[in-house]
Amino acid sequence: MSGHFESVVAFIRSIGIGVREAPIQRKTLVPGIDIVMGTLVVDRGALCQSADLLHEAAHIALTRSDQRSVLDGTISSLAAEEVSAIAWSWAAALHLSIAPDEVFHDEVISGNGPTLRENFVAGRYVGVPMLQYWGLTIEKRSPQHDDAVVYPGMIAWVRP
Repeated sequence: MSGHFESVVAFIRSIGIGVREAPIQRKTLVPGIDIVMGTLVVDRGALCQSADLLHEAAHIALTRSDQRSVLDGTISSLAAEEVSAIAWSWAAALHLSIAPDEVFHDEVISGNGPTLRENFVAGRYVGVPMLQYWGLTIEKRSPQHDDAVVYPGMIAWVRP
């Protein structure tokens, strides 16, 4: 596991998502991470990479605020929501100065980490249109948004 655990947890808490350390009581999709009533539960000893927390936090952050507290267990998401969580994770990792190979490591996203890493490093992003739709970032600089924060910069981290 990388040495970013404390900074990742601090960031997630700073945007209003709860994180607590405890043994995981059920089978989860991501080793060492569960979601219980909108809070991340982390078993640090079972966690593969600290950056994996970012992806799971993204699912909570990208859920409407009035629905977050009912999130529990593995989250079923539509393809657009999943790729938006991937884009959010990349932006958060850059914000925290986490290396690309830690964000999209070989085991992440069903083994698609290397492909995602190659594309995101090259500026070929997936998932950004939904982040823009939710008002969290702007996909590309345009004349009417010349001074705006452009992805991978974020205007906000949580969906209203």
